[in-house]
Amino acid sequence: MNIDTKTYVVGLLESYQKRSKQIDLLHYELSHPARVSENEMIGALALAHSDGSGRPGGHASDKTLYIALNYQDRTEEANQIGADEVVEQLVELEREQERLNYYVSLLEGRQKKVIQMFYFEGKTPDEVAKTLQVTIRYAHFIKSKAINELVAMYEYVGALR
Repeated sequence: MNIDTKTYVVGLLESYQKRSKQIDLLHYELSHPARVSENEMIGALALAHSDGSGRPGGHASDKTLYIALNYQDRTEEANQIGADEVVEQLVELEREQERLNYYVSLLEGRQKKVIQMFYFEGKTPDEVAKTLQVTIRYAHFIKSKAINELVAMYEYVGALR
């Protein structure tokens, strides 16, 4: 058993709840994007102030109008880039979470239950032991065997790549 793979698997298990929360947050951000409207972007330009040249306030140069019109396109591009970054991160997190969930589903019944309770549900060793009607020490033994099984799965698939 590769110690790096075991460290990786334990890290995945320990960060399961954090990753779930991040996935939920990213789903929210996709459905409620913080978008800058074209009007907000154009309004942010100082189109209506005097520049000290004697021209009246409200005068906009051709250059300023060009910039303002380009901001419409730039605003949409910026919003799309932001959404693309959220989607990219979301896909990566979901892929890892789904993979881990699937591998855990392949474990033997008690091993699966112990991993789910310890890592996915955040139960204490005492709660896990009581639920399974075993000693705390035996619950840890089952967890250790389950982690070793998961490491073997990750190593097997890793060798195929």
